[in-house]
Amino acid sequence: MKRAEIETAWRVLRAEGWRAARDRAWDRLREEARRRSFSTVATYATVDFSAPLLNLSSGAPAARLGGVQAQLLARLEAEEEQRPVALLYPEPAGWRLDLVAGRGRHERRAFELPGEPAPSPVALRDPGFERVVAWAAERTGARALAVEGLAGIPLESLSILSREGPRLLLAVHDFGLFCPRPHLLEQPAERFCGYCRDPERCARCLAAEWPLPPGFQERRRELARDLLARAAAVVFSSDYLRRTHEQLFGALPTAKGWVIPPAPSAAGEARGDAPTVPPRHLALVGGVQAHKGAAVFAEVRRRLGAMGWGGGVGGGGLRWSAYGGGDPGLLAGLRAAGGVRIRGYYRAGSLPRLLRRDGVDLALLLSIVPESYSLVLSECRAAGVPVVAFDHGAVADRIRAEGGGLLVAPEEGAAGVAAAVAALLAGTAVLPPLSPLSHIAEPDARQVAARWQALYRELGLGGGNAGT
Repeated sequence: MKRAEIETAWRVLRAEGWRAARDRAWDRLREEARRRSFSTVATYATVDFSAPLLNLSSGAPAARLGGVQAQLLARLEAEEEQRPVALLYPEPAGWRLDLVAGRGRHERRAFELPGEPAPSPVALRDPGFERVVAWAAERTGARALAVEGLAGIPLESLSILSREGPRLLLAVHDFGLFCPRPHLLEQPAERFCGYCRDPERCARCLAAEWPLPPGFQERRRELARDLLARAAAVVFSSDYLRRTHEQLFGALPTAKGWVIPPAPSAAGEARGDAPTVPPRHLALVGGVQAHKGAAVFAEVRRRLGAMGWGGGVGGGGLRWSAYGGGDPGLLAGLRAAGGVRIRGYYRAGSLPRLLRRDGVDLALLLSIVPESYSLVLSECRAAGVPVVAFDHGAVADRIRAEGGGLLVAPEEGAAGVAAAVAALLAGTAVLPPLSPLSHIAEPDARQVAARWQALYRELGLGGGNAGT
């Protein structure tokens, strides 16, 4: 084990506990097993199959990383049954191109391209990136380039590649087109920026991390608007994300904008009826991080304690837990306050089982920025656990349409959440039941892959030479 891996394991062990460290180790082993399933070949070697579509990601596909990388891995593993798959992504020492023959064939080849580092998160143009993508498109015979998330991708380079290279397909999972901070958490204030378009305020926020020239954000958004116009198709993970991008950049032609939600990594029986008793085990779910509302969770717990709804037999009998990895300082703060069980990192797909096993009966989804879809909400539903969340983003859309939770105005903050939970505890409020038809809105990986296949066929990319 490398020194960096040992230091990471020790940090996780101290901050999140031995179960989290164990689960991270298991997921790393799974990643390594996937990597070993590919035969590494020389950059000049040939393979006897081509892929009409080249998928491009700014990070390796991995369940451990969550977000775009976890969604991409699950989807491509399902798509491998239908088509040849080519995926290009950066690694610490360079780039890697994975090729899977698909369609029942088991050939898996990998090209490793050392020497060209990943672009800076704020690079507008990167010639090395352009060389690698052009090489991979030529190697695979790709007629289209599918960009899986725009965070960390140099937009001007992508525009240059699209002018004479393969057609462009944009998969929009967050606000990476709008800002280098794809979750829109303003710094140093650590608050939702409200889709800020004030050049001076944006410059101050970005300057907290990157030294940037004047006019950077304006130029970047011009490039984003150009890419949306050039793209053959744009796929959003939720209707909320599509609507908001059209408000920010202008409406897309109907045929160009698709909404394909991701598939949760676990299935379960969703509860159709509201709980019959007040909740007794409350949990922060999705990660102990600033943008996930870790500070809000701590304040909610303090406020409920002041109302007489604390922990233990003499304080309302409430139990408190936090699921998901996160910021070591925030984790340490929860531990120091006492009374919160830190579960930390958990294996992909295991959250519904953990929530059921631990008897969690109310999940707090307290993201202070609007979520683009929220697989965590899907996992809570698979466990039959209702939620309290802020009234913004795709989470609010889904709860309003399908029930299973209460919404609190974002401006009410921790006070509003505490009041909503206190009403549930006192029995003066009830949770709307989850619609019995809500499972229809939760596609599995095969269904998601089928929707992507329909898009490929519409773009004339349904074929591909899988060899003989």
